[in-house]
Amino acid sequence: MADDKLSANYQEAVKGVRSDKAVTALVRTKLPEPDQQVLEQVQSMVQAEHLATRRSDLLGQITRRYGEGAAFRANVEETTTKAQTKVAEAAPQACSLWLAGAVAVSGTRKEIEELAGHDDVVSVEPNPVFQVPEPLQTPLEDTPETVDGSTWGVAKIGAPEVWGGFGRGERVLVGHLDTGVDDTHPALAGKVTFFQEFDSIGNLVASATHDSASHGTHTAGTIVGRTFRGVNIGVAPEARLASALVLPGGSGSFAQIIAGMQWAIGQGAHVINMSLGALGYSTIWNLPVLNATLAGVLVVASIGNSGQGTSGGPGNDPLSLGVGATHYLDHVAGFSSGQTLVSVPWFNFTRTYIKPDISAPGVSVVSSVPGPGLAAFNGTSMAAPHVAGAAALLLSTEPTLQGDPFTTRAVLLGTIEDFGEAGRDQRFGFGRLDAQSAAEQAVALV
Repeated sequence: MADDKLSANYQEAVKGVRSDKAVTALVRTKLPEPDQQVLEQVQSMVQAEHLATRRSDLLGQITRRYGEGAAFRANVEETTTKAQTKVAEAAPQACSLWLAGAVAVSGTRKEIEELAGHDDVVSVEPNPVFQVPEPLQTPLEDTPETVDGSTWGVAKIGAPEVWGGFGRGERVLVGHLDTGVDDTHPALAGKVTFFQEFDSIGNLVASATHDSASHGTHTAGTIVGRTFRGVNIGVAPEARLASALVLPGGSGSFAQIIAGMQWAIGQGAHVINMSLGALGYSTIWNLPVLNATLAGVLVVASIGNSGQGTSGGPGNDPLSLGVGATHYLDHVAGFSSGQTLVSVPWFNFTRTYIKPDISAPGVSVVSSVPGPGLAAFNGTSMAAPHVAGAAALLLSTEPTLQGDPFTTRAVLLGTIEDFGEAGRDQRFGFGRLDAQSAAEQAVALV
């Protein structure tokens, strides 16, 4: 009976592992299904977005404002955690991943498989690993020149124009899930309001704020970095970070990432940036991205660096704002992923849609690295923080948008610089990010 609950993917993951060796897994328990009416409303919104061919089509979708995030989050966390209690108590080590409807567990293979016999267990699945690609660097002397003191990417999306007339990210908290962050870097000093490290099943790890690599400090600098060595590196220099170290050394488990997401939501994050992923589409992201969105948080994620005809999750989830990469001439980077996902499952629907949703500067992006110093990295990992920072500018320009990821998404997509085919295409998405136009549109909404 217990063996019937061990998924094929779990059995494949532990093939050859001795019964007395430690493993981690995701345990699914009996939980109510997501509200069908809510799913139908979200499905309808996503479908209308996919069919849009003009910016006005996207902006025309803004017919109501969403403000139920706090109540939704409190209800889901309470009901899910309560339903998981008995299984969590029976496990050798456990962490409730209420955002994903799972319990992450750790123990010997024998212990985990014995746990599968618990009456409340529905299935046991693997705890997959995700990573950041090794960033390709461009020598600083070969990067595009700064524009009026800002990096080419910050200038290209019009961030300095937003600072002068609208907002600089004030009172906005961005969840930053990465390799950590070096908060001693002069560009980031005082920017990290919260920091937390997580282990492989999502439990808290006591540690001082630090970066286990350089990737996290670089993405953080693009989101909130202040002027360093005479260069403006950050899109939203007055925003703050809730930084979760979920990718120690560059890779981390699904449980680590979900724990970081739900922790950032608990700290009050308005936006979550995830410059991470794995190639291919997986339904494993559907519930956490849906729940984060319904909790009032915009999820921004890189789409991947494997070129046209590919995409990676979580950026290719229907509700993630998936980001591709452009260079300073507004051409799409050759490495930037993009594809049409055909008849993929999303809850009880089947969806066909295009990713990315939007593109942003991701080539020769100059930002902070531990040292302290500056370095130019390439990747969709560098593009996503431009979008997260632009979202922070938008939410500081018009604070009534905070907690409404649906309207925020529509404004960001409906104000792009449209390159490529009309509507969404596999290279640009809807087009290249334009923070200035987004801020102007946000003001016009009021």
